[in-house]
Amino acid sequence: MDESDARLAYVLGRRMRRIRRDQELSQEAVAWIAGIHRTQIGLYEHGERMPFLSSFVRLASGLGVSPCTLLDGITWEGEGNGAGFVLPDQGGGRYGR
Repeated sequence: MDESDARLAYVLGRRMRRIRRDQELSQEAVAWIAGIHRTQIGLYEHGERMPFLSSFVRLASGLGVSPCTLLDGITWEGEGNGAGFVLPDQGGGRYGR
């Protein structure tokens, strides 16, 4: 994972953890609903791994939200080597490659 992807994984993981805790769900409960192993949930929440798209959609369902909720406000801006994710949870700065 490059720096831009690592920051995205961190922001998504924080959102997943916040939503899960707000709903008073355990990692085990989310894992069971989503059909994903509990250890993967922990890796995603700590930003150590980025889920595949199919797992991402299942995770959102396990959390009772749409995938759009987890991606809200995240954009890609710029072109070429100057492009990067704009992550609102990180103060709105651009994190490029």
